[in-house]
Amino acid sequence: FAQVAPYTQARLRKRNMLFSQSQLRDFLALMRTNDIVVLAGDSGSGKTSLVRAVAESIGGRCAVIPVKPNWTGPEDLLGYYNPIERSYQATPFLRALQAAAREPEVPHFICLDEMNLARVEHYFADFLSLLEGRDSIPTIALYTSDEEHHVVVENSLFLALEEEARQRAGMSDDATFTDLLKNQQANSLLHQLGGFQDSESVLLHHGRLRRSMSALLRTPNSILFPSNVRIIGAINIDETTHYLSPKVLDRAHVLRFRNPVLMDWDAIEAEVEHFDVDVDLPLRLTADDLGLRSNYPPYDRSDPHAALLTKLARLYLDPLGVEFGLRAIRQSLGYMQAARQAGIGDLEALDNVVQQKILPKLMFDTGRTAPNGRSKREILIELRDALDTALQGLQPTAGKETSVAALDRLIASVDGNNGIANYWLR
Repeated sequence: FAQVAPYTQARLRKRNMLFSQSQLRDFLALMRTNDIVVLAGDSGSGKTSLVRAVAESIGGRCAVIPVKPNWTGPEDLLGYYNPIERSYQATPFLRALQAAAREPEVPHFICLDEMNLARVEHYFADFLSLLEGRDSIPTIALYTSDEEHHVVVENSLFLALEEEARQRAGMSDDATFTDLLKNQQANSLLHQLGGFQDSESVLLHHGRLRRSMSALLRTPNSILFPSNVRIIGAINIDETTHYLSPKVLDRAHVLRFRNPVLMDWDAIEAEVEHFDVDVDLPLRLTADDLGLRSNYPPYDRSDPHAALLTKLARLYLDPLGVEFGLRAIRQSLGYMQAARQAGIGDLEALDNVVQQKILPKLMFDTGRTAPNGRSKREILIELRDALDTALQGLQPTAGKETSVAALDRLIASVDGNNGIANYWLR
């Protein structure tokens, strides 16, 4: 699996698309976690291009779902049951899930483009809670079983009345419904038994019942979340979008994209490896190759990475008002396991954890005093120094900023932002 990133880089380079190996390894590691991943960056920085390109390179599928600013609830994402038409109004997102369920061995990436044009915690709330469970495959409820029951009963009742009309009119068992309508006696009996008025069409009623049953078979009242699906959000941070809430940040990994114009293209070009095989061919990874959904690693205080993250949470993050609990730590440890399989060293993986799980939460007034009586600005600087010590020996990679460099930039911007520390500020 560690060779997937360099192969993908070489394949994309041949198509005039250039991503650094660190970006590709990080993205592939995130796909192995089965967590929600958010790609953040300027418009045109290559977020959706990366998702499409990696999906194609591994022989998978990619569906890009544009998010609308007026999305306010789960029905905008998954659809809703229409009681008038007695059918479920599916959305592109639901159809993408159903397409993935039909190909369980093929990886499917579903990208919510412009994810934060609407408030993520409103329309995506059910999924945030649903995907927390790691013991079993999540079940997505679409509508109540009562609606399903009504459709089945109505169809069963009409079939019983139709059979009664056939028998009374003396028609054979192999007579079609068309034959019944053409038979004056059978047609009249069906009108009487069904309580139809003279102006009502049995044919139209029959058509409505068939459509409702077809819709029921096409979209059952619940579906299992396909294990071969990875959900990725692509966001821009500007005045037209909403910030991600703490609830979302706590459950997602945020991979920030730099402006591609500012990248060191020569250094990235130098990374590209040469393969003896035809790199135009996709790898054909199966969903299992990409990683199975499993529980996060247990919280073990003796684990050095768990101990370090706990220390950061206690000494720096909690006084700054930044939540980083057991779930975030276990999720981070799960990412580090996936990162090793993707060919990422432990120091770089730890640096990625800080950038993806901690820095996106930094948004506070450094002029305020922390509960322990100390200045939040001093605590922020100490957090930077602690990370600098913990990440000693980290080798820089092409096209990537370290978490310490990001904190240096953040601290330098505080004075020009009225004392507000904001990781997202440009």
